[in-house]
Order: sequence, then structure tokens, then C-alpha cells
Amino acid sequence: MSHSYPEALLRVGMFADWFEFRIGQNFLHEEEKTGGATNVLGGAQDLYLGMKLALTKQRDLLPAIAVIPQMMVPTGGSDFTANRVLPGLNVDMSWEIVKNFFSVEVLIANNEVAGKYASEIHTSHFETATGITAAFQVTKKLEAFAEWDAIYQMDGSERGPRHYAVGGLVYFISNNLEVDARAGVGLSDRSNSLIAGVGFAVRF
Repeated sequence: MSHSYPEALLRVGMFADWFEFRIGQNFLHEEEKTGGATNVLGGAQDLYLGMKLALTKQRDLLPAIAVIPQMMVPTGGSDFTANRVLPGLNVDMSWEIVKNFFSVEVLIANNEVAGKYASEIHTSHFETATGITAAFQVTKKLEAFAEWDAIYQMDGSERGPRHYAVGGLVYFISNNLEVDARAGVGLSDRSNSLIAGVGFAVRF
């Protein structure tokens, strides 16, 4: 069982409309049962740094495309830090199907990530993740979304992929401040049975 908070993401537009700097911080509390004993871990996770580069705007069937080079830097607590920089590169593609109402987004993420379990502390492996999101603009300030996520561990292990079905809401307090809540279910043997989270993003 694990809980994370506050899932904070700060986004800063710089230089031009196509460039955005990102910084994120999260804290994790985790309980893992091993051999009848419960191992409790807690503290800050490594700091997230990234930038979003908008490459193209949508043109008919061609999506708007952005690339997001990113990394986790070893600033976290001893329970969760990977003790080294973990790089990654994400590609984001989006289509506005019905203007101001319905859009679809596809994310392909390739990242080195820290080990998830107590036995994997201070280790890392490479993962590829894919996500497909359908978003509906319920009101000017409220958005509902449904998504399917798949995560593949690419280190040669025999562990299968993790699949999730997730739904949630995003509320735009202002053009530069949003809060979100989501919940989902695991769809494969390696997935967590249930996931839930809340977070916020601020753009300057």
C-alpha cells in the first residue's frame, strides 16, 4: 500500500510560446509486507526536472506534437532516491476532435525509473509507457477524462506489463492553476488493484 502527495507540478513558460520549463516534487509513504513483516518507507522522492517543446500544431488529421525531455535528479530521501540522474524522453500527440469539447491525447514515454519495491531501493531500470486519454470539457472550468495506460519494463526481466483504466476530473481555478483527482483499476496481474490520486499544476 502506498500514498503519495502533493503530486505538485510547476510549469514556467519561457522565451517563446513553444517552450515550457517544468519542475515537480512528490512525497511517498509506502508499506510493503514481506515474510510476515511490514516494511514502512517514507520521504521525498527525487526531484523531477523537464521541459516541453511544442513542435507542431494540429493540421487536419496530423496531431499537435510536443517532446518532453526530462530527468529525475537524486535529491530524495534515503528510502526512495536512485542516487543518480534518471533521464527520459516523452512524445505527446493530441487532436482536438470537437472544438472546445472533446480531444484525444496519446503519450509515449521512455524513461529510466527507480525500483518500485523495498528490495529494489537504489536500483533503476528502463520503462516504456503508453497512454491514450479522451478528455471532455464539461464546463469552461471543469474537464472529465478517461484513459488507458500501459507500462512495460524493458530490462529483460520476465515481469509482464502493467495496464490501468483511469478516470478523473480536472478543475481550472484559473488559466494558470488547476487541480485534479483520479481513480483507476489495474487490468493485469502485475498492476495494483486500485489507484487514486490528487494533484495540482501551476503555470507561470
